[in-house]
Amino acid sequence: MKYSLLLFLFLYISEAGYTQNKSYNSFRDYLILSHNFDNYKTQLKSNYKSELLHLLIANQLKKQNDYDTVNLKKMSLIIQQASKQKSQLGLAMAYYILGREYTIDQDDSLSYSYLTKAEKIFTASNDTTGIIHCSKLLRAHTRRADQNLSKFYFDRVMALGQHSKYPIDNYMYYLLVMACDPYLESQPTEAEMEQALSKTIKIINKYPHFEYIRANVYKNIQEGYRRKKNHEKVLEYALKVMTETNKKIDFMDYQYLGLAYLSMKKYDMAIAALEEAAKRIKIERPKSVIRLKNIYIFLKKAYYEAGNLKASIQIDEKYDSLVYVISTNDRSVALFHLREKYSFADKEATLKRLTLEKEIADSQKRLLFGGLLVTLAMVGIVLFFSIKLQKTNKQLLSLQQARDKFYTIIAHDLRLPMKSLNDMGILLQYLIKEGKIEELDRVIKQIEKMRYQSSLLLNNLFEWGKSDYFVNQSATKPLVFEALISLQTIYNYYLPFAESKGVSLELSLPSSLLILADQKGFEIAISNLLDNALKHTSPGGKILIKAYRSDYKSRHYSIVISDTGDGIIPTQLSYLQQIFLWKIKPEVGVQGLGLGMILIYNFARKNNINIYIMSEIGKGTSFKMVCKS
Repeated sequence: MKYSLLLFLFLYISEAGYTQNKSYNSFRDYLILSHNFDNYKTQLKSNYKSELLHLLIANQLKKQNDYDTVNLKKMSLIIQQASKQKSQLGLAMAYYILGREYTIDQDDSLSYSYLTKAEKIFTASNDTTGIIHCSKLLRAHTRRADQNLSKFYFDRVMALGQHSKYPIDNYMYYLLVMACDPYLESQPTEAEMEQALSKTIKIINKYPHFEYIRANVYKNIQEGYRRKKNHEKVLEYALKVMTETNKKIDFMDYQYLGLAYLSMKKYDMAIAALEEAAKRIKIERPKSVIRLKNIYIFLKKAYYEAGNLKASIQIDEKYDSLVYVISTNDRSVALFHLREKYSFADKEATLKRLTLEKEIADSQKRLLFGGLLVTLAMVGIVLFFSIKLQKTNKQLLSLQQARDKFYTIIAHDLRLPMKSLNDMGILLQYLIKEGKIEELDRVIKQIEKMRYQSSLLLNNLFEWGKSDYFVNQSATKPLVFEALISLQTIYNYYLPFAESKGVSLELSLPSSLLILADQKGFEIAISNLLDNALKHTSPGGKILIKAYRSDYKSRHYSIVISDTGDGIIPTQLSYLQQIFLWKIKPEVGVQGLGLGMILIYNFARKNNINIYIMSEIGKGTSFKMVCKS
């Protein structure tokens, strides 16, 4: 009772100390949560602050994956909560989302700052998916400024994406192949690009939470075909983004479509798509003036090639006004970034102080909790080893009793033939002296039979010693052999004994009997079954050894040894059937079980052979052995 109460207390404290609904350990966990976010909306009012933090992150990540703008106020709240809860992964995810958001708006200084912070945390925790996602965006930032750094990020995405066990990481590697990235040592062929596409589509179809990447896949393969100057394919995949994805169509999709039409010299369609892109970006991304400027570059060219010089000049004027806006905003943007930097540093210092105070309080709680856990663990260990020692002592006592019983049975089995041989010696002298040849011949056959039984008993003992009875796997591997020869040899050996007893021994075999088993174990098992049949069959009875194919489709042979002997009593029959259904392990002496039956069980178990027993008192017994051919 005392131990039960201690164990219950230990489990309760452990549960109370570590209760949480789900642990989030990597970037990948948030991808799944964001995909299933609608199922968790009700938990946004959860009392668990850690759960609320994860759901807030998943909500903003879902918006981003759905090509929607994130809520910067909520992102600020996420950073505060992650800092208070000391969630390094939460901070990394927040920095990544902000870095990706500012990348879309082409605000390079802010996006680079956030992405490097996120990448540093992901690297420390060896989160390959987080590292790859940050490195891919950082590579785009550093491409013009620092070629060596850009190459470093490219190599990182290649190495991790190519060898990772996670499909989302492999997808990032396939993107490089599909886009015919200039840093690749050898440029992929169009067939290799399509192969990478096929592998990526398989990943998307297998994992529903990756559906959001389908549009990005089609955009990257457009880049590859643009480098290959295969403009038909560029247009094909630009249209697939519009028609074969479930994403909300945005300005970037129309921009890609306009470029595809422009490369195909379909200027009217290019103008329509690019005008739509310019219209949408002002609504969807009003701060993305650099992206709008790029759209105007292509739109101006489309109008010019279409022969509409007036519209081309108007777009050129809009382009010039954007250039002026960008240049005049640079100073205010720099000042804003400076204020953000110092504001962030001030907030970070405050959060560090609060975190340190919380750590001191938590360390005191952990110390008390840890001491209690250690005490309970020591009690549990003592209890565990005490119970284990009791079980071991019981097993040892049981083994000793089984050993003594086993020795008694062996001694009994050996004493009977030895005593008979002593008596036979006196009888032989008398018969020889009297010249009674027929009786002498009968006694000699009886001696031969006792010799064989003693030899079989000793051989069984020897084989049992080598049989690894207490080990589940056999040291001898099953091999295919011709069982026909073994059965014929055993039959020829037993035939004289059967005839001397007045028992009919018959053999019915096919032309060939190839089975998969240990040959020596097979011969010992058959010999023991035949010896038992001969022992319990009265004169005038019949023993049949029969082999046949059980099922031509399953390729199994059945070997049956049946007799018309005494039969097996019901309790002993039930015990034997339980043994060969592998429900219990046989023991010598239980229900009259001999060593021979132990060896038969051992052979069948280690060679995957099924044995079925049927018996009826006064009518006989049948053992059927089903072997693989």
